[in-house]
Amino acid sequence: MSRRKPYRYRSSSRKGPRSLLLLVVVVAIVWGIGYFSAGQGDVPPTAQLPASPSAVPAVPVPASGLSSAEALALVAALPDAVYTDNGSYAGNREELFGDAWAFDFDQNGCDTRNDILTRDLTGTEIDAATCRVYTGILADPYTGETIDFVRGQDTSADVQIDHLLPLKAVYATGGEAWPAEKREALANDPVNLLAVKGTENSSKSDSLPSDWLPGFYPDVSDRHDLGQRVAWDDLPEDTSLQCWYVDKLVPVFVAYDLGLTPEDRAAMTAVLVTCDA
Repeated sequence: MSRRKPYRYRSSSRKGPRSLLLLVVVVAIVWGIGYFSAGQGDVPPTAQLPASPSAVPAVPVPASGLSSAEALALVAALPDAVYTDNGSYAGNREELFGDAWAFDFDQNGCDTRNDILTRDLTGTEIDAATCRVYTGILADPYTGETIDFVRGQDTSADVQIDHLLPLKAVYATGGEAWPAEKREALANDPVNLLAVKGTENSSKSDSLPSDWLPGFYPDVSDRHDLGQRVAWDDLPEDTSLQCWYVDKLVPVFVAYDLGLTPEDRAAMTAVLVTCDA
């Protein structure tokens, strides 16, 4: 399982001809123009970037794309957890996990919500000075629907940012004992975030895999209201969507050393055994 490696600058004591230096500069400028014209203009100029890195180091997160055998082994090795909701999360989300989207996880000068919209939407219109995404198109990973995103008081909620591991569920399965910095990092870690259809995100709510899998039930809200659990003998014939979802979840559990409840271990295992190797 791979981990992201920080880029390290290497200097050289040898100096080439000035003409070579000029050529390098020209190539860099041309590359930069092509880069920003390709829709990456949400990154503000260097002058607007933070003067120094945050005091909270980024948590190294394993790459996704695990084989089913690798994912099964990781799920089996995760520690046990008990879901305990003692009521201390209710109404204290910002105190426990920080202001929503205020933590600049990747130190690029943009807030987390706009970073994820930029990553997950296509055809975006972005204000480079503020990083705000004004329009774009979402291919919703949970429903397969195509959603036109327009920033506005009445329309922004059509596309929401989903925490793959919901914050309340993280808090109730061990996150309560974490330092605030670790909770804030997880709440803004791009590996735990996904732009999705707003109503689907609301339906998923604080559910863990034993309560919810994408595409499993046509009306998720009814199942939540009834307090039902996923019935493993009723998994769809084609589980590719559920395999993808669990594959996205596993690296986050591993990176943050989160435990699994017996129900969630059973849910993730039941899906993974159906996946291609």
